[in-house]
Amino acid sequence: MIKNLWKIVFILLIFFVVCKAKDQEQGKTTNNRDFTLTTIDNEEITLSKLKGKVVLIDFWTTWCPPCKNSIPVFTKLYNKFHEQGFIVLGIGLEEKTPLENYRNQHNIPYPILIGNKEVARAYGVQGIPHIVIIDK
Repeated sequence: MIKNLWKIVFILLIFFVVCKAKDQEQGKTTNNRDFTLTTIDNEEITLSKLKGKVVLIDFWTTWCPPCKNSIPVFTKLYNKFHEQGFIVLGIGLEEKTPLENYRNQHNIPYPILIGNKEVARAYGVQGIPHIVIIDK
């Protein structure tokens, strides 16, 4: 089990390094941009209120096969490390109803936020899935 977790962490690290290199090539800033978004449960989440925690932000949609494949990995990470302050935020880039249905069908335990173009643009989203890791 620990071996599998290390594999997952290694894959996420490689993905992050590749994305970071791509951002630097394109001259994008990687500054963390604050946002307040509403979850599919009508709760507001503000990123700056999570300061001091490690936050994984997953920009995704319900119709994206790679997005769907990554959700079980993020669920495992969330379940294992949430008590230690690890946060996963799924930012769905579509309407509330399909996000809500997908969350309910797949028992996603972490918050699903309803995204918008402004937040996606601020984080340089050009395709999905788009993962951002914010350190403490």
